[in-house]
Amino acid sequence: ERCPDGVLGEHGPIYKFSDSSRECRPCHENCTRGCLGPLLRDCLGDTLPVSRKTPTLIAVMVVGGLFLSCSIVLL
Repeated sequence: ERCPDGVLGEHGPIYKFSDSSRECRPCHENCTRGCLGPLLRDCLGDTLPVSRKTPTLIAVMVVGGLFLSCSIVLL
């Protein structure tokens, strides 16, 4: 009658949606609050995940700033 939502699986909660033939299909693996379809854009609640490049960019800028500061002091 209804697809299971948030059932605890091996790697965390599993969310499913009902397709046009009323069969339960799994949501995209990154959906954390359910979905309306199989694609990432069909996820409910959360928007698309934040890019993981941001922490790397900040770390590179901090290390570069420290290197630049040390170079200026030594000169």
